[in-house]
Amino acid sequence: MPTRNMLHPTRWGAALLVTVLLTGCSSSDNSNSPSTSSHAPPTRQSSTPSTPASPDASPKPSPVISYLGKTKIVTLGDTEIRATPNKIGINVACNTTNTTKRTRNIKVAVSVGNGTDWVTTNHFDFQQVPAGQTASETTLMGASFEGDLPDDPKIYIDSVMYY
Repeated sequence: MPTRNMLHPTRWGAALLVTVLLTGCSSSDNSNSPSTSSHAPPTRQSSTPSTPASPDASPKPSPVISYLGKTKIVTLGDTEIRATPNKIGINVACNTTNTTKRTRNIKVAVSVGNGTDWVTTNHFDFQQVPAGQTASETTLMGASFEGDLPDDPKIYIDSVMYY
């Protein structure tokens, strides 16, 4: 019996993979449900192949912005920036928590600006922060700016580095 016309196991596997990729995987009880299809967001096809995330990689946190009176609060992961504009500048408080199990140094870079033509950056350098503890520091930013300071400044946490 000639083996030329029979598919090899590797070809069967490739054919199965192509079929799954073309048809997709879905649960049969949800695939035709009108309620799930009307609420599902449209999917975008991308021409760039996606690579699976490594098990050690964690997703980057998104900043959360809130207000407490005139104070703008920007939180990114375990770091919180509070910016309060006043007559002579913008008081900026940096609070960061060491969530590791050992003492670490933490360096936070923060930029404050008006969103158009002015920005200033400060580096908060916290030395030997014990595990589970929060370090805090406050500074005045924008005191040398010669224009009107913004009532709602743009606050950016440029980087948080543990070393």
